Amino acid sequence: MLELKLEALILTIEQIPTLPDISTEILALLDDEDTSIGTITQFVERDQALALQILKYANSPFFGTISAVSSVKHAIVVIGLGEVKSLLLAFTIQQFFSTSGKDEKNRKKFWKHSLICSHIANYLARFFQYKSDNTIFISALIHDIGKIVVDQYLHEEFSVVVDHIENNHTTFNEAEKKILGLTHFQIGAKLLKQWNFPPQVISQVYHHHAPWLDKNYSKGSTIIYLANILTKMAGYPCLQAEKELSLAQFTKSKAMRLIKESGFELDEAKMEQLLKNITELLSTNQDFL
Repeated sequence: MLELKLEALILTIEQIPTLPDISTEILALLDDEDTSIGTITQFVERDQALALQILKYANSPFFGTISAVSSVKHAIVVIGLGEVKSLLLAFTIQQFFSTSGKDEKNRKKFWKHSLICSHIANYLARFFQYKSDNTIFISALIHDIGKIVVDQYLHEEFSVVVDHIENNHTTFNEAEKKILGLTHFQIGAKLLKQWNFPPQVISQVYHHHAPWLDKNYSKGSTIIYLANILTKMAGYPCLQAEKELSLAQFTKSKAMRLIKESGFELDEAKMEQLLKNITELLSTNQDFL
C-alpha cells in the first residue's frame, strides 16, 4: 500500500507544471549580476501585491531602520538587490500554490514560519561571519515547500499527516514517514530540481534537517537548520501541535555535537543569547509579518 502511495506521490510531483513566465524572468534576474535597482523597482511596481510584500519585509526590525520604509526603491536599498530577487521568486511560488480549497489557516502559518526563518538565517549568517549569498535567503524562504506540494496535490493525505501530528505531538518528519513514506525535504528538493533551481539551493533545502550529511554546502545547510530550529523555539512553528524541542534538549543533543564538530563555535550560552536576541527582535514590531 505504501509503495503505491510513493509511486503516486512521485508521479504527482513530476506532473506539477513549470513555474509561470514571471518566475522565469525572476530567475533570469537572479543570475544577472548587472541588474540595477531601477530595473527591479520597475519590476516590483508592476504588481501591487508584490510591492506591498516587499515594503512589509523592509520594515522588519531585523533591518534596524530608524524610520518607516515607504517607497519600493527605498525598500530595495534596505533589503538588498539579491535578497529582493529571492523574495520576488518566493512570493511568486506562494501565489503559484494557491490556497483555494485548501487549509488557508495552516498555509498562512507555514508562510509566516518561512518568512521569519529567512530573517533568522540572515541574522545567523552575520553572527557566524559566514559570507552569505542569495542561496541562504531563498533556501530559508522555501525550505518547507514540500509541505505545500503535498497539501496542494494530495490534500487528503496531508490532512492525515496534520491530524497525526496534532493527536500524537510528533514532528512533521515522523508523521510524513509514517503516512507518506517520504518527507517534505525530499519532496521539495525533487520539485526544485525539476524546476532547475541552483544546486546549492536544492542541497540546502534537502539537508535542512541534517546539514552534517551535506557534502558540498554544509555551512549553508547548517545555518538553515539552526534558523529553522530557532524560528520554532521563538514561537513560530508550522503547526502549534508539533513536537517541541527545548533549548536544553537541543544543546545536549547529537545534532549540537555534530554542528560543533563541523566548525561552528556554538554552546548553550550562545544558543540562549541567540534565542533571546531573536525573540526580542520579533517582539519589536509584528506589523511586518
